Amino acid sequence: MDGFSKEERATAWWATDSRRAVSGGLYEVLREKWGEIERPDLSSIEAVRMGLMMQPAIADIFTDVTRISTSPLDDAGTHRTQPWLRAHFDFVTEDGGLLEVKNFNIATINKYSEMDEPIRIPEADYIQCLHEAVVRDVPHVYFAVLFGGQQFRTYKLEFSPAEKEAFIQRAAQWWGYVNSRRLPDPTNSEEATIRFPKSMEGFVTADATVEAVAKELRHVKNQIKKLEEYEEKATFVLQKCMGESGTLMNVAGETLATWKSAKGSKRFDSKGFKENHPGLYAEYEKETAGSRRFLVK
Repeated sequence: MDGFSKEERATAWWATDSRRAVSGGLYEVLREKWGEIERPDLSSIEAVRMGLMMQPAIADIFTDVTRISTSPLDDAGTHRTQPWLRAHFDFVTEDGGLLEVKNFNIATINKYSEMDEPIRIPEADYIQCLHEAVVRDVPHVYFAVLFGGQQFRTYKLEFSPAEKEAFIQRAAQWWGYVNSRRLPDPTNSEEATIRFPKSMEGFVTADATVEAVAKELRHVKNQIKKLEEYEEKATFVLQKCMGESGTLMNVAGETLATWKSAKGSKRFDSKGFKENHPGLYAEYEKETAGSRRFLVK
């Protein structure tokens, strides 16, 4: 993606780290920097490769639309007083700013305002541009997006000194988690499972609010169970009607459901391998900690 090794990425807090942190990926970023998990390799994903290939073209479109020339930077910078704060840049602009370009699916365009409206973009995009402005020490960043290869929008994001300072404090908190090897309080069930992987003996007493949530959750789960039972019965009715046919249609020719065979795939037969090569199987077998199972009574 940006050409930096995992060791180099672990030594600083990058703009893409800020982007992921505000998008629900803070735990993942921290664990990557601690070496507990690997950073996902997205280089083989076609959409990612195409996005990188399209960067110069999107920059050219930006210049055609705004009449502001750009120069490729494709380099990393470090904050002048905070060496742990770094960013990779796409382009610099002739008016003393930066240009961050994206190539997004057309389905995401409703998350962005029209160019003649007050600026509205997702927080992840905004925080990435703010991060880059702080590291490069520039007053603004242009955010340019090509949606579906056919619709272009660009936004000039201007950042005050106070906003930059507030961001540094926020990023410093994230970096503090890295150095302390401490996860922050969880914000969802997935993070809670990571934060509290093992159960201990004993119990806690619920207050009135927590008890009410437990009762409501029990009610919700009962409703889900009833809906799942109905889903199973309804699915069977349609499958029985279809038999070996792959498509179910009404008299008007509209498709109501499909039941088609998926392409075959290969999988590793671990049971058979264990039976035929028990010694080799045992050599590569490793024990993992049991996960916690949550049940509402």
